[in-house]
Amino acid sequence: MVKLVCCLRRRPDITREEFAKHWREKHIHCAGRDAAKVLGIRRYVQLHALPEAVNRELQAVRHGEDDFDGVAEVWLDDADAYDRYWRKSPEGAKALQAFVDDERNHFVDLSRTVFFLAEENVVIDGPTS
Repeated sequence: MVKLVCCLRRRPDITREEFAKHWREKHIHCAGRDAAKVLGIRRYVQLHALPEAVNRELQAVRHGEDDFDGVAEVWLDDADAYDRYWRKSPEGAKALQAFVDDERNHFVDLSRTVFFLAEENVVIDGPTS
């Protein structure tokens, strides 16, 4: 199992609340009902950042860059599935383009967003006591 991880930043002309509303309510539907099947998606998780004021102290302690507005985890069977469904399949390429167009035109600043494929390494799974 691999994950496509998308660390998203919103477009500068919208609020974090507008970003979250579009992402939650509209984005998943932009490529059609069968998009998950066409793209070989096993699981899709959205992590929505809490308000900026909540994360400001954490950011100051870590001396980090601006926080992300959200992180998406798209679960795929393996790295070959990404290539097979997202790059080589005409149906997959069409669905992917619909998602990219929706992101660009409605809520994501693609120039400040990070995408990468990763494998999960569970370090703690459950109570530590």
